[in-house]
Amino acid sequence: MLITRVRILLLTIFTSLVAGCGGGGGSPGVVPRPPAALPTLGLTEVASATAPMFLTAPAGDARLFIVERAGRIRIVQNGALLGTPFLDIGARVSVTGEGGLLSLAFDPQYADNGLFYYYYTDLNNNIVIARGSVSADPNLANPQGELALLAIPHPSYTNHYGGLLGFGPDGFLYFGTGDGGGAGDPQRNAQNLDSLLGKLLRIDVNGATLARRYQIPPTNPFVAQAGRRPEIWALGLRNPWRFAFDSGRLYIADVGQSRREEINIASVATAALNYGWNVMEGGECFGVFSCNVAGLALPTFEYLHAPSNPNCSVTGGAVYRGRAIPELAGHYFYSDYCAGFLRSFVYDGRTIVQNTDWPIDPIGNIVSFGTGGDGELYLLSAGGKIYRIVRTSAPAG
Repeated sequence: MLITRVRILLLTIFTSLVAGCGGGGGSPGVVPRPPAALPTLGLTEVASATAPMFLTAPAGDARLFIVERAGRIRIVQNGALLGTPFLDIGARVSVTGEGGLLSLAFDPQYADNGLFYYYYTDLNNNIVIARGSVSADPNLANPQGELALLAIPHPSYTNHYGGLLGFGPDGFLYFGTGDGGGAGDPQRNAQNLDSLLGKLLRIDVNGATLARRYQIPPTNPFVAQAGRRPEIWALGLRNPWRFAFDSGRLYIADVGQSRREEINIASVATAALNYGWNVMEGGECFGVFSCNVAGLALPTFEYLHAPSNPNCSVTGGAVYRGRAIPELAGHYFYSDYCAGFLRSFVYDGRTIVQNTDWPIDPIGNIVSFGTGGDGELYLLSAGGKIYRIVRTSAPAG
């Protein structure tokens, strides 16, 4: 099936109209404000860190674990940033380009096994997935406890490393890799099933040892297929900086090239989806008037770059499941690194509804969202400030 020039024009017009009605691009001001049934939101500062990249915590844990790009994991406990890092691997982390220590995930059985996993770029600019373990002190990791599970070569460029890892509801570890960098994926990694770049990968880390660092889940789509890496769960991604799981769904926010930012939503159980890069950027053909889109998964939601707005790079977030603001249950929150807005939508299984712009005071470039052990959401700014999303007023009426 071909997308013609006419279809591209119609797609662009449609997306612009949707944007004006609150469905996607345009300036932050054209998205509907919270309806009366929803509270108004604000931000409260909870900590400062040096180049924070991510925030998380074990389920039910009152502490906050903040990932700093230079290779440290810091703890906020009882409202104070502890002086000694939980973990410091700065000596083996490269911060060249977009590299660094980029994310952290606690094992679902962390309370029993003390294991956690992290994603960083090493001194050779490889992407490394590693496992660590907590020491007898719950605020300190074992400094000698790293087990490198997988190193993915990332030659030639120092951008598009992806950056998130997390456990799915199936208990397997997922992580999203960038396409290897360079404008337009010049090495065509995203569509190459023999490359681990430009992919969402899934591995089984249960019982990992030095001799067998991970296993391939037997339900991965390319198991035992020549020329196809068995770790691959999905392909066709440009730079999936952040993704999230919720209620059997997977939300992937994939950073666009120069025109479109996209969010893809699929069932967690659906394997081998091809999200289209670099055949397509969002819902349009990339660099050509027509392209073959057969078998590609088009974005569930997208918004545009335009001269009239500062949009540049989607910052994917998470679905709210905290208790402090129950009216927000099911809202997927997202932002844009340059525009700095706070928006959310609800996906009802067929379409996007309740797309909402939440006016907040400017906090600069928004690097990431984070989720505490209680399900509350946080924003991390490039300036180092970390904020919790809070209610500022009750719904009207």
